[in-house]
Amino acid sequence: MRKLLRKSKNRYLISFIVLLMIILSMGVKPLITDIMGESILIKTMAYDPRDVFRGDYVDLNYEINQIDLNKLDQDILEVYVEKDYFISHELRNEIIYVTLTKSGKYYEVEKVTLTRPREGIYLIGEYSYTLDMGIENGVGIRVEYALDKYFVPENTGRELEEKIRNGDAYALIKVYNGYPLLKEIITE
Repeated sequence: MRKLLRKSKNRYLISFIVLLMIILSMGVKPLITDIMGESILIKTMAYDPRDVFRGDYVDLNYEINQIDLNKLDQDILEVYVEKDYFISHELRNEIIYVTLTKSGKYYEVEKVTLTRPREGIYLIGEYSYTLDMGIENGVGIRVEYALDKYFVPENTGRELEEKIRNGDAYALIKVYNGYPLLKEIITE
């Protein structure tokens, strides 16, 4: 009987240790990015600053979310069809690597590809959908990153949203091996 109880206790202990390791491992990637990542600035656009259940936050959109066709690498353009649209089911949820280059104090999209870059600063994103930006602006794609929500102190979300809409804000993010970590929203 005692052997059975010991085995049962060992199972619980092992289960607890495995669960604890899984939970702790979730924080490793953001922690490594925070310590070893390179800080960059990107321009923001915002909407929808309040959630009844979670409080004030700013739902962020970035200029690097909307990417023109001329920035797409050949491996992505091969999916482009004669009818000037992407077959979205072929690219839907596809991992996309967005190489960034510094332009002034901000970083902008240099190139988008399906293969991981060997050098430079890049973000890992997901293809979301095709954009039709009108006759003047052409066609492009929308890429989603893990940078879309920023929680703010109570009753400050609307003020921050207004500054972002006026173009008076940018995001400070840290990037390490393509993993982005939103550090703060800086307003001018």
